[in-house]
Amino acid sequence: MHDHEHEHSHEHEHGEHGTYILIIRAVVALALSLVGLFWLNEENFSWWVNLIVMGTAWAIVSYDVVLKAIKNVFSGHNPFDECLLMSVASIGAFCLRFFGPEHNEFFEAAMVMILYQLGEFFQDLAADKSRDAITNAIDLRSEVATLVNADGSLSSVEPEHLSIGDVILVKVGEKCPADGVVIEGEGSMDESSLTGEFLPIEKRADSEVLSGTILKSGSIKVRVEKEYKDSTVAKLLELVEHSASKKSEIDRFITSFAKWYTPIVMVMALVVAILPPLILGAGESSNWSRWVMTAMDFLVISCPCAVVISVPLAFFAGLGLASKHGIIIKGAQYFDKLNHLKYIAFDKTGTLTKGQFTIEKVSPISLNKDTFMEYLLAAECRSNHPIAKAITDGSDMVEIQQNVSNYGEIAGQGVKVTYKGHEIMAVRAPLLAHNASTDVGTHIYLIVDNKDEGFVVLNDTIKEDASNIISSLKNMGYTTMLLSGDKKSHVEAVASTVGVSETYGELLPEGKLNLLNEKMEKREGLVAFVGDGINDAPSIVGADIGIGMGGLGSDVVVANADIVLMDDDLNKIVTAAKIAKKTRRRAIFNIVVALTIKVGVMLAALLWSGFPLYLATLADTGLSLILVLNSLLLLRSKIK
Repeated sequence: MHDHEHEHSHEHEHGEHGTYILIIRAVVALALSLVGLFWLNEENFSWWVNLIVMGTAWAIVSYDVVLKAIKNVFSGHNPFDECLLMSVASIGAFCLRFFGPEHNEFFEAAMVMILYQLGEFFQDLAADKSRDAITNAIDLRSEVATLVNADGSLSSVEPEHLSIGDVILVKVGEKCPADGVVIEGEGSMDESSLTGEFLPIEKRADSEVLSGTILKSGSIKVRVEKEYKDSTVAKLLELVEHSASKKSEIDRFITSFAKWYTPIVMVMALVVAILPPLILGAGESSNWSRWVMTAMDFLVISCPCAVVISVPLAFFAGLGLASKHGIIIKGAQYFDKLNHLKYIAFDKTGTLTKGQFTIEKVSPISLNKDTFMEYLLAAECRSNHPIAKAITDGSDMVEIQQNVSNYGEIAGQGVKVTYKGHEIMAVRAPLLAHNASTDVGTHIYLIVDNKDEGFVVLNDTIKEDASNIISSLKNMGYTTMLLSGDKKSHVEAVASTVGVSETYGELLPEGKLNLLNEKMEKREGLVAFVGDGINDAPSIVGADIGIGMGGLGSDVVVANADIVLMDDDLNKIVTAAKIAKKTRRRAIFNIVVALTIKVGVMLAALLWSGFPLYLATLADTGLSLILVLNSLLLLRSKIK
């Protein structure tokens, strides 16, 4: 994540060639500086010979810094950056010679620029390595795909060149290069890079496989179902790239901070250079040289690069850490929002529940349970309704179907069949009102030969860990809400089971959004909405934070959610909140440490007569390097 307010002086010297040139420049400048210090000095030659040698060394290593400073001054683009500070400080060191031969600081002036360039080089190197490590942690692209040609031969192609319908071979240890379906072979896929689930998933014919997952065992042939640009990996990488460009509150604060902080320090440096000599004796050259040198120390120490680089990098590392846990956060600003979150509202079906009906209760009247279920299976065996599928799921229907005839549907009520000489109906209401159930759930009543024979109750299955997640979120201080279009009794039953604080049922999509808007208008805290379907899109977009479940399968969720959970694991919400807090702490730590050390070194420069300018440079570039590495360590953090 490059901060546009902070561009390095040797930004044009990227790559191996530029690195060699910079190193050669620094070595030549150092050699000339040592020659000027020990041989061509004022004791052996005239001062202007010493100036030419030291000035040449300085120019070799600093020309790009000075040119950048001049360019920024005339362009008006943040002129008060470290390029200007270092240029003024080093040129000022040369000017000290005008106070007399005893104030020759030519070597100091050259060394400031040599150390600055080397420090910036190692700082950039560490930052680039950090970004590479973060990007590699979430870069799931396969570099090559093995295409199975029509004649059975194999050829290597880039994943971007695959077309829908192509057949590819995936071998053990390889990343799947495209989204598709297994048509031959079997094996186990490691999907942890996308979902955070570390147990390999078995794949066989007709199983879906996703790009970026790794085949741990076996060998499979996959028919490509999506072009590369529409694949899971391509969308994931696109989200990460967009995430890096969106600044957090702290990041925006740093940009404003740098604009004001540096000019203020320059004014302070000017005051330090002029005021003490006027008070202590303007006629004494030693007073001027001492305080001008202190002022230059101020300029060097004040460079804000330690904060300006390390803080955005901390947020970038936070994005990478979230990605490693199967969470895509579409911008650093959502870390801030997570840290100010008060309400978390959930959709019910497919979010807190599995979206799959199961039989919870079987209540026959005069038939035994086995016969009751046999008749009910006979009634539902030819229906494609989700409830019918839930009732027949897992049962052997072959023999039952052979005895079924006269199948028909009763509009809006259910189905009827003839089975083993009996007229059987499976309907939503009993013949006699007193046989109706008061249990919460969806009821199907069995009627055999125009007589009520009992009912079954079906309910959407609550996810196993839903209660624990709701409890964890409450312990973290969040108020949980359940918003659903289902009947209030059903919604309240789920809420009671999992422990949700506030419950709202029978809501249309606009009703959910209106309720969220009411919460947001109260300004008690930010509101997040967690959903999984197209009907949740308005609420996902309208909430302060939209969290999408099922990111692997729903394009609508991926497109509209601010945070995408790459599987249906609700624990990822808790993880995302913890990562947000950890990232913010790391960024604030970097700010506090940087400012504390800089103020301390400034005080040392004020109190220590003859404080070396090169130590001020080390205090700046060395501190930057340490804080960059501290940001990188966030990527290796454990989330408990």
